[in-house]
Amino acid sequence: MTTIDDFFSKPTESLHPRVRNWKTRLGEPGTSATLEVFRSETEVGQSQPEMNLQFIKEGHPLPLETVPWDDELNGGLLRLAVKAVSAEQEAERFALGLRAAMRKAEREFGDGYFNAVLVDLITDSDLTQYPHIAEVLKHSTALSANRDSERYSPCREMIADAISGRAQELTDLLGYSQEEAKNILVSALARYLDQRFSVSSRRRFGLL
Repeated sequence: MTTIDDFFSKPTESLHPRVRNWKTRLGEPGTSATLEVFRSETEVGQSQPEMNLQFIKEGHPLPLETVPWDDELNGGLLRLAVKAVSAEQEAERFALGLRAAMRKAEREFGDGYFNAVLVDLITDSDLTQYPHIAEVLKHSTALSANRDSERYSPCREMIADAISGRAQELTDLLGYSQEEAKNILVSALARYLDQRFSVSSRRRFGLL
């Protein structure tokens, strides 16, 4: 029976219970796992994402585990070095990771100002040489950023840190080469911007 004193005992690890379970299972000999992000198409766009976690033990796939997308769970899987099933899936995963990492700047500076600085940062970088990003930016609804504002530098730095953090997760936690990580990050950014500015949705409804 659980007693009130049990709640004062420090857990051995400060991990989500699911992540603790996954870590234990991945520690078993001959066990690995991959992640797939699933989003079904609806009349108004894509549904909320789900995480499909596939464990493989001694070459045999175990029953698929499906849970709603959760940023904390994804962070746990990154720390456990669980890769997505493909580079395309990794880009989808990291687009969601970018969305989570950008939320703090969004909340602090507001959607409109955040959008302006986000687009300003990207157009002021070599990211515009990548066709997928350049195409999405053509349909951005962001206003011009005022670089003289006191808010500009902190907002831009928070956005840059969010992107940099995902880049380092790809190389340091998942072990991708820098070239592989660049391709994934560019695709993830293009997807994030597409969703941020509803580009595909507007195109689907004939608004572009």
